[in-house]
Amino acid sequence: MNSAIGVVELRSISKGYETADRMLKISSVQVHHLKPICPGKFLIIISGNTADVQEAMDFVKTEANEFRISDFVLHGVHSEIVDALKKRYSLQPVEAIGILETSTVSSGIFALNNALKQSDIHVKRMNLGMAIGGKFLAVFTGTVSDVEHGMKVILSSMDDKRIVHYSVIPSPAEEIINHFK
Repeated sequence: MNSAIGVVELRSISKGYETADRMLKISSVQVHHLKPICPGKFLIIISGNTADVQEAMDFVKTEANEFRISDFVLHGVHSEIVDALKKRYSLQPVEAIGILETSTVSSGIFALNNALKQSDIHVKRMNLGMAIGGKFLAVFTGTVSDVEHGMKVILSSMDDKRIVHYSVIPSPAEEIINHFK
C-alpha cells in the first residue's frame, strides 16, 4: 500500500499538464489521475511514499502558484481511497447509503478519508469531477448508525462552503442498491 496521496486542482488545463510534466520529472510517484475535469479545471492525484509525495506537492505549490484551486497531502491514506482511485469498490452489501457532494475533489477526498478511518463505512463509488461540474461525489455504505456517524465525521472535517449537499438513505430501494453493485 502507498503511504500517502497528493491531490491538486488547478484552474488551467495547460498549466496542469505543464506542472504535472515537471513534477513527474523530479519525483518518483505513481499517477492515479492526470486529466482535465469540469468546468475547465485540471486534477492531479499521485501516491507513493510520504517523502516523494511531499516533494512533488511542494513543487506543485511553487510551480502552479496562482493557478492552484486547492491541494493537500494525505499521509497514511485509507486503503479504500486508493482502491476507489483504481475503480475498485467495496463488495459490502448495502444496508444504508451515504452520499456526499462537495464543490472540490480535494475537500471531498480529505473528508471521506477521515470518515473511513473513524467509522465502519465502505466506499461504493467516487466521482472525481468529470461530468458533474468539477464536483466530488462519494457514495458509501454500512449500517444506518455507521453511515450516520461517517457523515458526521465528514461534515466536521470540511468547511461548510465546500459542501454542496449530503444524504443518508436508510434501507434504500432495490433499484438504488442495484445501481451500486
